[in-house]
Amino acid sequence: MKKTIIASAIAAVVAAPAAFADVSISGQINQEFVDRSGQDLNSDLNSDIVIKGSEDLGNGMKASFVIHQVMDDGSYAGATGTGAAQTTADQSITLSGDFGAVTVGRFEPMTESKGVSIANIDHADALDLESTLGNGGRAEGGFKYVSPSFNGLKVTLEGQAKTETAGTDDFDTTSVGVEYSNGGLYVVAISEDTSTTVDQTTFGVKYKMGDIELRAVTTEQDTSGTKVDHTFYGAKYTMGANSVAVGMVDSDGTDDGDNIISVGHSLSKRTGVYLTHKKNDDSNDQTLVGIKHSF
Repeated sequence: MKKTIIASAIAAVVAAPAAFADVSISGQINQEFVDRSGQDLNSDLNSDIVIKGSEDLGNGMKASFVIHQVMDDGSYAGATGTGAAQTTADQSITLSGDFGAVTVGRFEPMTESKGVSIANIDHADALDLESTLGNGGRAEGGFKYVSPSFNGLKVTLEGQAKTETAGTDDFDTTSVGVEYSNGGLYVVAISEDTSTTVDQTTFGVKYKMGDIELRAVTTEQDTSGTKVDHTFYGAKYTMGANSVAVGMVDSDGTDDGDNIISVGHSLSKRTGVYLTHKKNDDSNDQTLVGIKHSF
């Protein structure tokens, strides 16, 4: 009897790694120091840990999950930072198959994840030219359907439920998006409704040819008939272990005329250093130096 128990225990230990074969851990940590006009030296320490896993359900179906934790120990916006904060960025479960993919849980709305994030062409974490127009942010209770790819074309339907309140919509943010990918070309169009009075339309494009990458994204927010536009243009050029990125903003907001230039050097495939300068239209310029390690 004891031999049987011991043999079973050994078999369980030996078999255990197979059960976790489809689970992976990745992420990054970066430390940045920001010199901002009129303030003392600021810092931004950020770490991301992403746990992913999947299971084959048979009949062409698969289940997968994502858990994304963010540790942020301050902000360039304040001289002393905001203190350590842990945030659960994403928690989602996906069922996929020939029908496409259905995701439920907590995740970014498509406008953020596929649209305005195109503006993040520079190397820095704390500085960017990304638009904040109409982005509803992450929320628990998200639902997303992504169709299969038809010659590079995919359609996404998305909604994020909010706390139930009498007389209001069940979904706080709803989106319809179309993506097209072909070689180095990526095009996306998204229509998002963040409330009963706010509508937003985003068009973005990325094109990569060899060492050169070009990006542009424009967003129009309509709040009860009042429209505000935000457009980003950017380019990136890679020369071996070195890269240079530039970007500028044309908008109806206070960030009109903002521009950014960023240079980076890869010490290895996982570690790099970078220098980023952001020139704000209000003359409150910022210069950042950072180091990043991915795992």
